[in-house]
Amino acid sequence: MENSRPQLNLAELTQLRWLLGGVLGLLSAWTVFYMDVDALLALTALTLAVPVFTWYPRLATAAPGWLHRLAFPLIVTVFAFDWWHNREPLPAMIRLDLMLLGYRCVAPRGRREDLQLILLALFAVVVTGVFTVSIAFVVQILLFTACALALLLAITISDSRAGDGPAAGAGWEQVHWRALARRVRSVSDGRVVALGAALFAGVVGLTAVFFLAIPRFEVTSSLFLDRLITRSSRTGFTDTVRFGSVTAIQKDDSMAFAVDAAPDQMPVTPYWRMIVLDEYFGEGFRMSAGLRQDFESGRERLVTHTGFRQGGPAADTWTVWYQPGVSRYLPLLGAFSLISFSEPQGLQQSRALRLAALGGDSSKVIGYRIEGMDTAGALPDPVFERRLAGLPDETTSEESPRRRWKRWREMEGEPPPPPNFKELGLEMELDRTRLAAWVDEFGGRGNGGLDLARRAARWLQEGHQYSLNSMIPDGVGDPLVRWIGSDQPGHCELFAGGLVMLARSAGVPARMVTGFKGGTWNALSGSYRVLNSDAHAWCEIWDEGLAAWVRVDPTPGAVLTEPAAVAGSAKLTLDMLPKDSGWGARMDGLRIFWYRRVVNFDSASQVSLMKTTKEVLQTQAVQARVWLEEYTQAFMGWLSSPWDWKRYAGLAATAGSLTAALVVWRSFGRAWLLGWRSRRSATGRTDPVRREAAHWLRRFEAARKTGAEGRGWEQTHAALLRLRYGERDTWAEPVAVFRDARRELRAARRTRHHA
Repeated sequence: MENSRPQLNLAELTQLRWLLGGVLGLLSAWTVFYMDVDALLALTALTLAVPVFTWYPRLATAAPGWLHRLAFPLIVTVFAFDWWHNREPLPAMIRLDLMLLGYRCVAPRGRREDLQLILLALFAVVVTGVFTVSIAFVVQILLFTACALALLLAITISDSRAGDGPAAGAGWEQVHWRALARRVRSVSDGRVVALGAALFAGVVGLTAVFFLAIPRFEVTSSLFLDRLITRSSRTGFTDTVRFGSVTAIQKDDSMAFAVDAAPDQMPVTPYWRMIVLDEYFGEGFRMSAGLRQDFESGRERLVTHTGFRQGGPAADTWTVWYQPGVSRYLPLLGAFSLISFSEPQGLQQSRALRLAALGGDSSKVIGYRIEGMDTAGALPDPVFERRLAGLPDETTSEESPRRRWKRWREMEGEPPPPPNFKELGLEMELDRTRLAAWVDEFGGRGNGGLDLARRAARWLQEGHQYSLNSMIPDGVGDPLVRWIGSDQPGHCELFAGGLVMLARSAGVPARMVTGFKGGTWNALSGSYRVLNSDAHAWCEIWDEGLAAWVRVDPTPGAVLTEPAAVAGSAKLTLDMLPKDSGWGARMDGLRIFWYRRVVNFDSASQVSLMKTTKEVLQTQAVQARVWLEEYTQAFMGWLSSPWDWKRYAGLAATAGSLTAALVVWRSFGRAWLLGWRSRRSATGRTDPVRREAAHWLRRFEAARKTGAEGRGWEQTHAALLRLRYGERDTWAEPVAVFRDARRELRAARRTRHHA
């Protein structure tokens, strides 16, 4: 009797467990990329060490015993210092988990250590799942689950053998991975593998069904863990922007946010305002304390917040999918009437600036819907207009600085001194003499805000070219003034900052705005896609005629001012939109589909899905019934029509062909297929010849109980036993034996029938 299918010995099982443990550790550690946690050092060390120790297991046994005894106390000491120094418990615990995970992957493991590895990996995966909704994480969690189940299976099989741990499988560290792969392939049962894959696919499918069927309820996904991580923006979009910060963002081609909106709702050139910067400090611009005070604190976490715009078109609805790590400030085109989030959020708004900001930077994608957003390029500011008009505050009747400046300007023969921008909330400390000379050079005095901006922007563009690789000349004095007076190329921040300084020197209030400009249409997702490389900086100039802040873009190649955009009347059509169909757009479109259909799947979506499913099933049922009735009527009509010799001949030929095919198959086809499979199959109990012999032996036993036996019964039965249990070289021709078995059973049935 042949041996059964070969099995892995204990050393090979230990090698397989070692490999699966290393892969599991890497899969779980890499989930930290989805969290806003500074663990680059621990993650890099683990990523470099685990593959090396996994490929060369003998390195794990080379370390002395005292090093393993000191490992855990050292890791705990590092964790305690990390927690004490950073004062953040959850990031410290994640870094501790990475250290323990890395050590457990490179140290010899037994059954207990493998189970510890699974628990450590599960902790990293569960914490990451709280903070992310990325589709890449879903793929990673599926791979993690499959690897964890395979490791548990290997542990279970090892437990059924004698001994436990690496010491039990002697020689486990001397592994040859190609030989092990061949061994695993030789001992694998295709039916078991297929069954396991089917069960895994069934679990995933059942999970999807439960996701669609279980009633939805509102709960904050991050629970209390969201408060244990202090997040900060990874970009330059904060309330302090240094020269070069926006340019650094432009080198990133990843998606910043996507917008679901009809093309006719989009302005010709959308400028997504995020931050208004009015205070210059020598190295860049920042938001002054006065503007920060304009933000109304939104400490209460709500799903829906009311904006400051009244009477906006309710039909204009924008759905924004905001990527993590961009900024806590939201990209907006202007004021809005209503904003709704997928989860409760604390929102801070500024009526004067038309800006909105979250309570903190988010570590996962945020979906929100905006209704009635104003797309005009002019922003009325009644508070600033009142201050410029010299009207006294409600608490004082003193003459305002702006009124005093206007009165001095109207005096004949006396040069008008510049306004005190510090008192106006627009502080600047620069070389006023050089700025005033430049203003006189391009003739900017005595002009309105828009006219001055055009003149100053053209003057800057004549003296400087645009380049992302810009450099401020060395020297004494203010850096921005040095750049304006040089011929060096500049990026958008330098052009915007130079225009702000020139406008203020001429007595026109101005400020810098940072955000995004433009975007592309993603036909795959049907959404407007804005990349980090679309980051931009521009200006807003106060125009007395419009009594509003007007957008001015002094960057070379951009339209300085857009009267149509200011009026808010110019719109796009789908043919006018710039389109992107590259692989990056395809991946972003897949992510947007994931956010829409899975992440944003709420009770309303569930009801809509059930209604759509019901309508589709009803429609399919009606169509199936109509199809069945049509074909039934056609068949009945065919039967009731006159029959002639051609119809009888066709039916007879069809029946004869089917009968002949069945006879050929039962006589030769099945036996030939069995022989072909036998020649291709490996030895063992799974041999198709042995399985077929067992089938015929069971039929022989059933026939013998009825007392029916043929003349060649014993000889055929002995041949079947030899095929089932004997050595292969003692076999007769299997096809002939099975043909004889069929003939003997038929003869036995005929004998029993006649008796």
